[in-house]
Amino acid sequence: MGKGFTGLPESVFRARVKKVQEELLAKELDTLFVFSDEYRPGYTLYFSDYFPVNVIEESPQGVFIPKEGEITLFLGGINAKTAEGISWISDIRSVETLGEFFTDEHSRLGRKIRAGLVGEAILPVKYSKRLVPLLENSDFTNMDALINNMRMLKSPDEVELMDKVCKLADRSIRAAVKRLKEGAVSEVELAATAEFAFRAEGGNIGSATILASGINTKKPTWRPCTKLIGPGEAVLIDVNPSLNGYCADTAITVFNGEIPASTQKVLDVSKEIHRTVIDKMRPGEPASTIYDYFLKETTKHGYREEFILYAKGMRAVGHGVGLDVVEWPNLDKDSRFPLEPGMVLGVKFDLHGFDFGGIARKLKYLSRRSVADPSTISSMMISKLCLNH
Repeated sequence: MGKGFTGLPESVFRARVKKVQEELLAKELDTLFVFSDEYRPGYTLYFSDYFPVNVIEESPQGVFIPKEGEITLFLGGINAKTAEGISWISDIRSVETLGEFFTDEHSRLGRKIRAGLVGEAILPVKYSKRLVPLLENSDFTNMDALINNMRMLKSPDEVELMDKVCKLADRSIRAAVKRLKEGAVSEVELAATAEFAFRAEGGNIGSATILASGINTKKPTWRPCTKLIGPGEAVLIDVNPSLNGYCADTAITVFNGEIPASTQKVLDVSKEIHRTVIDKMRPGEPASTIYDYFLKETTKHGYREEFILYAKGMRAVGHGVGLDVVEWPNLDKDSRFPLEPGMVLGVKFDLHGFDFGGIARKLKYLSRRSVADPSTISSMMISKLCLNH
């Protein structure tokens, strides 16, 4: 048992570093610099086993991985001190010394540094300006794909951690549904109920809780407000806790009280389509199978337009889940890569454009060697339970 946030042993992180160092040697690069922050921690947490916290200037985290030797962890001052008792990495420095560190590395090599970068889209300009002049061709080699592919396939220990957080998300949704049944409640109160449930068990907020009711479910996203949830209104509950660094992304739609038969039909069809897609998700099948199946079934049931309204873009029907709520791979109609054992996917199914608003469902699936199964049976059970409410 490790001492870091995930609890995984140090050997896991050293193996990840070794794999990166082998890639650096093969690509004739001197180093890989990995960057992230408190809000998108996955890239660096994957190596450091430390999850930074605090305000913007304190939350940056960088991991310097040389092609040989030990790695260095960079953090905001407060986090750097705290990480000394948590991360397995011994060389921990202030992120404000990053420029000096790269300058020393430049001097040691006697030439400009051949460096790869992970986290290009989130590296602040102020750090980039300090480092780029020291690099060969005044630029990094983007290596997001290397780490995305490593993170995409979870080990059995990672799957166990994700199983725990998925079940925690289930219990949080159950708590919210129970509170809804008890009587008058606002969106923000119901969101607080769900968040309290997972915080009380040691969870953190992986990403913002989305809770929308009635007309607000027509929006593609929503921050819960003080609006009271009315009788018969649709209620979207999208809960994303993290536990031991790993995240869940679970959503259901319930209704507050009695609903007409036409609305019940939408619920029943959406539940059945989302449930039966599991059988199509087999290792070796293209990931686009998910979108294709949803499109075929919604067309058959007369809900094609309600499906394609929001099923657009690179995460039209889902994405990978792990140290970040949203990570590689993306799932859409053009996702031709094969499903592989070890992938943990958040598969989402949305129907929007109805008079009552819209319906959203998200479940986690673990791709195993023979079939694609739900990573937690409880995720299936909670959706069945709540959608019948």
